Amino acid sequence: MRDTLRSRKVQMLSQQELKFAQDKDIPIIDIRPPDEFKAGHIKGSIHIPLYRPITGWDARKFLRRAGFAFFGVFNGTELNPDFFDGIMAAASKEKGAILICNIGGTIEPTETNSEGFQSRSLMAAYELSTMGFDNIKVLKGGFNEWKRSQREYETVVEE
Repeated sequence: MRDTLRSRKVQMLSQQELKFAQDKDIPIIDIRPPDEFKAGHIKGSIHIPLYRPITGWDARKFLRRAGFAFFGVFNGTELNPDFFDGIMAAASKEKGAILICNIGGTIEPTETNSEGFQSRSLMAAYELSTMGFDNIKVLKGGFNEWKRSQREYETVVEE
């Protein structure tokens, strides 16, 4: 995955660079689950979750749930089947998009991992790059860093 992202020139954007990209009307896609998006997101971002809770009970989905439960995760997820349609409606292959998850991840070596570290936004960047998208960018540090830096964000208030 890392090699594909590098060969496709996926960029990691700083928070300041994100502000410039917003001015250029590059869509900002928040791929986090709905509850995380509602709790806080960057103003103007479009919510298109990469994953959703597992639905249905066929054999494959039962085994997937069991696998998650084995590791103590009782809210297992699966790829959101509407993700690609949502991306195609919100972004163009040429203009690209900026992807945001909680942590951002990295494809560069870190002190603790020579391979970098994976994140949901990097997984989404990989999926989009294999679909022929150019100009895919990922927010460095993700939404968590954005919030820690006391940058402006908004929440969704349900009635």
